[in-house]
This record gives sequence, structure tokens and C-alpha cells, in this order.
Amino acid sequence: MDIMNVINIINETYESYYEKNRDYRSFPSAIKTFSSGYCFEYFILLKRFFPNAILMMQNDKMHCAALIDGDIYDVNGIRYDTFNFHVATGCDYEYIYKMFAMFDFSFKDKFNKVVVKNVLNNQNKFIKTLNK
Repeated sequence: MDIMNVINIINETYESYYEKNRDYRSFPSAIKTFSSGYCFEYFILLKRFFPNAILMMQNDKMHCAALIDGDIYDVNGIRYDTFNFHVATGCDYEYIYKMFAMFDFSFKDKFNKVVVKNVLNNQNKFIKTLNK
């Protein structure tokens, strides 16, 4: 499974799903939402498709991302500032659960089902894509 393809599908699915099922705590843009406190939710989505993903914490504790096959990814795609991240520790997990936003369960459950369906169906119908 191509990581950038999955990221594009997640992002486009989020924006499409948001239009139909607004969540008052997030934003219409996937990049804005998953860069504004919901980055751990994004990691969880990536981990679902890439079970070998390792949680990476930004050194300033303001963001997290996924280490997959030697590269770090988040909602924006591949990160080239790898020196700004470290493997998340137990303390980082505690911090994430206290400080980062989480989707309402009903929104999260329904959205996750749509994401899984779109990724598994490999729907490449989306117009906007991140650079590979």
C-alpha cells in the first residue's frame, strides 16, 4: 500500500465527510484539523493501515507523527525535519492524552469506517493530492 496514496485518501475523505457531518471542534480542512491538536487521531488512522508505524513526538511536544519504513509522515505527507522528532516515550503518551484533542466517539467511529472503505477500495477519484 502506497503511504502517500493513503494520506491523500484520508485527507480527501475527511474533507468530504466533514461537509456532511460537521464536528464543531474541528475544521473543514484536513491539514488544519490534523495540524491543530488532532495529530494523534491521524497517527491512529495511519497505524490502522501500517501496523508497523511508530509514534514520533516533535521535540517541542506540539505535534506527533508516524515513523513508517524509516520516514516520518503526518497529514502533510513526508516530513523532512526528522531531527525535530523523537520516538514517543510513555511520558509523551501521557502528554498526548492530556493535551491533544480527540474526536467525539460517534464522529470518529463513522469517519473511520468511511476512511477504511475508501482506502480499501483505493478510491483515487480525488482532485487534490499532496506531492509524492
